[in-house]
Amino acid sequence: MEVHEGSSEECADRQVDRMVWFDGPCAVRTELFTGRHLPTAPFVSPLGVTFVTGDQGMGHVVLKSPRALEAVDFYRDVMGFRLSDVTLLPLGGTFYFMGCNPRHHSIAFVESRKREGTHHILCEVSDMDAVGRAHDRARTHKVPLMATLGRHSNDLMFSFYMRSPAGFGIEVGAEGRRVDDETWVSRVYHSDIWGHHPVNDGDDAYAGTERTAR
Repeated sequence: MEVHEGSSEECADRQVDRMVWFDGPCAVRTELFTGRHLPTAPFVSPLGVTFVTGDQGMGHVVLKSPRALEAVDFYRDVMGFRLSDVTLLPLGGTFYFMGCNPRHHSIAFVESRKREGTHHILCEVSDMDAVGRAHDRARTHKVPLMATLGRHSNDLMFSFYMRSPAGFGIEVGAEGRRVDDETWVSRVYHSDIWGHHPVNDGDDAYAGTERTAR
């Protein structure tokens, strides 16, 4: 892979000492950095939302690609991620979940014959009530939903999905499980525990052949 040194302007923008970048799987620019600059005060949400980050990172991202298995190989063999679980959905395809910290997965890939790109990102909040209040705000501001409230079977996340202005999904969830690499055993799942029913808002990314609970 062709690796590029980050410019001083890029490093200043990302608040790091040094970075390199390359074009990774799924047409996503991937950046590696050292020397993260920490703020003098923690982030305080204007709406009183507390996010679950710390040793689990920000959340997770799920990417679509017709070459999902190549992406899995890269993140396992080059980046050092573990394969947490696999979910097989009759109408949604195969999802591969990969982790690098106590969060069940920080990145996942789904086979998609339509296009490459971002399926959704997750922001985990502190409790179920925060998820419910976010759901209410989404309804108040008429944000299109992608999937209803539900709970996943693999990471146990209680969540819902809405569509961002850029077109990809944003999952807001709580109560995701933590993974201990010493004892974790990868499993295969075929459905969610309940909910996460697709909402067809004119884009079939959560319906038909792209129906996913992830």
